[in-house]
This record gives sequence, structure tokens and C-alpha cells, in this order.
Amino acid sequence: MDRAFGKLRKELRTLGIHKNTILWYCSDNGGLPKVGTTGGRGNKGQIYEGGLRVPAILEWPARIPKPRTTDVPCNTSDIYPTLLEIAGVRLKNQLPLDGISLTGLINGRMTARPKPMGFWDHPTPGISTPSAKWMSELLEAQKAGDEAGDRSRLRLDAGEIATQYPQDSFPGHAAWLDWPWKLHRIQDKRQRIRLELYNLAVDPGEQNNLADRQTERTSSMESELEAWLKSVVGSLNGKDYC
Repeated sequence: MDRAFGKLRKELRTLGIHKNTILWYCSDNGGLPKVGTTGGRGNKGQIYEGGLRVPAILEWPARIPKPRTTDVPCNTSDIYPTLLEIAGVRLKNQLPLDGISLTGLINGRMTARPKPMGFWDHPTPGISTPSAKWMSELLEAQKAGDEAGDRSRLRLDAGEIATQYPQDSFPGHAAWLDWPWKLHRIQDKRQRIRLELYNLAVDPGEQNNLADRQTERTSSMESELEAWLKSVVGSLNGKDYC
């Protein structure tokens, strides 16, 4: 990735368009267990901070002439609404958005995130993808003139919604981040729910659970989180795409 971005940045300079071109990139999740961490508790696959926090860099010399850093929490779901605002695009039938526009942050006006962020590690298992093996095989197939490679690996039904999820139960581990407060909602297989509340400003390692001492805040954030979870289920069930 370093080499690829180096080539890209060099060519943008050669073309003379680098000052008003946005380069925006980040990692996709926390460090692997036993390998490393991006800071805090947990690793990849978890929604404690060690599984969520990643570095991100946005380069836009025309708008950000000098390097600076921010501790305002951001999310990859913010990228789309940010680009819409930068491009001056307004969609008539915009589907629900979890993210917010970060143009205020880019312009140096945003000092705090105005909207909480939700996370949900649903217990549905992922699809195993041995990317190194498959990409190597695909490359050899393409060299031989077969652009698609092994077609049995294509998920042609990926856009079909075959499962309907209940809207009154939210299994797995979810979290609601309203900086500096972060509420965890953990529902086990018996539908028992455990709540954990942390103040990340003073407890970035999420060790001191304040749920029993901050009952009013816990209750309010739980209601907000469950409303968001219900909206996620609506999307999973296809209601946002009708």
C-alpha cells in the first residue's frame, strides 16, 4: 500500500492536480490477536477499542495546507456523506445514513462529534476467504485468458435477501459511542443482556465498568443503541431498499 500510494502521489504531482485531489485511507479493524493492537482492550473481531481504533490519513493540500491531527472520533461510514457534501450532491431518495459529513472537521470547525456511533458484532459467522491462495490462483487464470477464474467462488446471489431477522432481539455484542462515553450491550445465546459503560477519556482501556453507578446515562444510551440496532435490522431485512 505504501508503494501504491507513493506511485499515485507522484503521478498526481506530475499531472499538476495533487493540491485539489483528496487521498483518504485507513485500516479496516484492530490488530490481530497475539500480533499487535491499535490501542486499548481487545483485537480484530471485537468492538472494544483495540478492535475498533485504527489510524486514518486524509490529504487535501488545497483545504488542509499544514499537517494537523484530531481526536474527534470518525468512522468509515462518514466517508460517503462527506464526499457528497464536498461534491455538492443532494440525493432525492437518500437511504438512511449512519455516518455524518466531516467537512466541518476538515475545515477546522468541528471540535466534537455531533452524533454517536454504533457498532454491532452479530454472531452470524463470516465467509471464509483465503485471499492469498485465491488471488494467486486468479492471477494465473487471468494470465491464461480466464478473467473470472473459478466461477464457483462467485456469489451471484449476494444481493438477495433470504433471511428475515427479528426486531425485538439483538444477539451478540453491540456498542454505542457518544464520546467520551461508550456503552456495551452484550446479549448471549439465552438472550441475557449485560451492560458495560466506560468513560474513554479517563479509561481508554475499558476496565472500569460504570454501568451500575451511572444508571441514568446507561439507560438513556441503551435506548439510543437499541433504536439504532432496530434500524440496522430493518436494513438487513431489506426495508431500506424497497
